[in-house]
Amino acid sequence: MEFLRALWSWFDVRDVLVFGGIGMLGYGLYLKWGLWLGFIVCGTILFSMGFVWPAFLSLTAKRDK
Repeated sequence: MEFLRALWSWFDVRDVLVFGGIGMLGYGLYLKWGLWLGFIVCGTILFSMGFVWPAFLSLTAKRDK
């Protein structure tokens, strides 16, 4: 149970966005016909969201007054 807690605390949404975006982008570039453009666009958007995630969190964080 301790291992699962440690794994969950290590897990971050940003990792899913960045690596999922890179994976989708790579798969879209691999495809020759079909839905390649959709995979490239979705992968780029996910990667961009993951890349700017810390800046977004700092803008939306509650500040002490």
